[in-house]
Amino acid sequence: MRKYIITVFVLMIAILVFLYAYFYMGFFIDFRPNAPVQVAFHAEEGGIFRAGEDTPLLLRGVEVVAFVPSQSYWQLGASHADFLRWFGYISDMGATTVYAASIMHSSFYNALYTFNADPYHDNYLLLIHGVGGLYVDDMSMYLRRVIDIVHGNRVDLLNRYGVQLFLRDISPWVVAYVINTDINPDHIAYINNNVNFPDSFEGRFFSTAPEANRFEALLAEVMDNATEYETRRFKAQRPISFLSSPLVDFLRYQPFYAVQLRKYAHLDHENIIPSAEMQAGHFAAYTLFYLSNEFLSLLHPVQRIELADILEDLDVYCNFGGYFDLLARYHTVPVVAVGFGATSSRTPGRIDAPAINERQQGHALASLSMQLEERGWAGNIISSWQDDWSRRTWNTAFAADPYRSMYWNNVQSQSQGYGLMSFDPGQYYRPVRIDGVPDEWTEANFIHEYDGIRIYAKQSVQNLYLLVRGEAINQRDVFYLPIKLSPNSGTDFHEHLKFDMPANFLLRIHGANNTRLMVTMRNNQMFMRFHEEITGENPFLFVPERWISEFVPINIAMQNTTMTRISDQFIREEYVYGIGMVEGIMQVGEPRDIVRLLYRETGRLIHGINDPNHPNFNSIADFHFGHELVEIRLPWGLLNFFDPSNLRVHDDYYDNFGVDGISISDIYIGIGHRDSTQVPMSPFRLQGWRGNLQFHERLKLSYFIMQEAWRG
Repeated sequence: MRKYIITVFVLMIAILVFLYAYFYMGFFIDFRPNAPVQVAFHAEEGGIFRAGEDTPLLLRGVEVVAFVPSQSYWQLGASHADFLRWFGYISDMGATTVYAASIMHSSFYNALYTFNADPYHDNYLLLIHGVGGLYVDDMSMYLRRVIDIVHGNRVDLLNRYGVQLFLRDISPWVVAYVINTDINPDHIAYINNNVNFPDSFEGRFFSTAPEANRFEALLAEVMDNATEYETRRFKAQRPISFLSSPLVDFLRYQPFYAVQLRKYAHLDHENIIPSAEMQAGHFAAYTLFYLSNEFLSLLHPVQRIELADILEDLDVYCNFGGYFDLLARYHTVPVVAVGFGATSSRTPGRIDAPAINERQQGHALASLSMQLEERGWAGNIISSWQDDWSRRTWNTAFAADPYRSMYWNNVQSQSQGYGLMSFDPGQYYRPVRIDGVPDEWTEANFIHEYDGIRIYAKQSVQNLYLLVRGEAINQRDVFYLPIKLSPNSGTDFHEHLKFDMPANFLLRIHGANNTRLMVTMRNNQMFMRFHEEITGENPFLFVPERWISEFVPINIAMQNTTMTRISDQFIREEYVYGIGMVEGIMQVGEPRDIVRLLYRETGRLIHGINDPNHPNFNSIADFHFGHELVEIRLPWGLLNFFDPSNLRVHDDYYDNFGVDGISISDIYIGIGHRDSTQVPMSPFRLQGWRGNLQFHERLKLSYFIMQEAWRG
């Protein structure tokens, strides 16, 4: 009996060791060393082709992530049914491709298999799969996992989702792999300046050109490792690339402008060369975000000479000022835009970019897609399919609880509005349609009355809604609504008005074009967070008064994209080209401080109809006047909520030396006008929702505009 137990135990250990080696370490025995390599897709000059076809594929697609509201990164996220439904929408839009930026839950791959294997429709979706990592071993390991997954040959016992079985072979529909590692220029510069990394690479499938830098050598090694693994284990190859961007591409600018553009790292797909054994080829992948339309005039003189033939007759009268045309001409391999977008959030990220609604978002995306295709790009992938509440934006991330962002939609965050599908408040329909028609309001929503004016309030996962109603309401006069949230600061007066209690915000209603939400200086989050970066003055040295702080406009910090030009008065200065010092002298303008951030008022409300079913729907509208009434939405992020699902707002910044949350149960609201002196205030009892939130999916107007562009 003892011998039997020992035998069984040893056998179990051997099985576990084998499974670990097979599924985790990539161990296998090649029983078909001479079997031919199958190449379902290959990249060459002219495009990406399916095997046996002479016409290149037109890769039109969207990036799909697993986000659904209330699901965190380490939870399941979208289900098999969710992905299957979304794939139907995506295919109906005219897309041919989906992009997964990282390893997904098994439900994603199972749903893609189910969708593509369905005999009742002729359409199928191709997949471009991305993978991250920082160094060769990380990226190679993740790529091996992806390769195993798409071939249906992976079992993960230690996955963040729990036990995951990847047993569906979706490789017939996998077009390519993209290494979307950290393209932060700091990381690239660190690798390039670290002599511990090799400055060249020569492998079986890829090698580097003499001009390549260390980071490119690292990428070539990863691409070679991945191709070697898939070739040996699965007797297959497919095109592979790495992700570049305008921030790290091959272009070099004059030093005076390179500093402003933060352009000090460079990647060039042409510096990685495939061997004859790499039958699938490779391509150039770019993610496209902001680039100054003036970039051509900022190029370094040496590079202007090198690119003279390419720059001649360049089409500059389009988005990105000729960048699309330049890349298509420069590269000898196909070029694919793996990620570009436009946000329909209430607040953009750049000072020169206006906030755009869903209709404008759709036209912007359609214009970009068509321009890329007209200039010969092999594909364009929109980022992303759905709005993702978990995404964070540099100018609002500090103001919200990072562990609870998936429970509410912060329309103040630029990054949360890039989708073609939104998760709207309400289980089946919006609780309030901002249209000036009070059909959805009842007496149960009433909270306050003063001088014949009644206030009603509602809430959702996105906004606080107010209905202000009375015979006196019109677009000519000014009305003031003090709003109290924080118990530790506030102001109980404004001009001739005296409030019942200290208020943190003041909503000033004055017609269609001059209605705004204001905040006390003590509760001004942007002053606390960005004042020093913009002015050089530390706000904690100029602490506003706790109880008598004035009301000021609500601003938001934005990137200043205006280039500081070389002045007419020149000085002689040595300059740096790339990493090393270049011999020579260049005329450079007077040095001056570069203003990278500026403020824009975000508390000014937009008048319009925010009802998706209305022909004049404006998705970024905040209020609308009706007959003797006005309907208003106030986004939680605009009201200094740290986590509305848990009823937490910003505590006093100067007591906590930054943002910290404090729990509340009520918001106090009142109303006054030009003849008022004393302004009483009444509570609106808030209801937290924690994980029990109500939302419904809605295809944005931008979806239908893209559908028209792609399907004709």
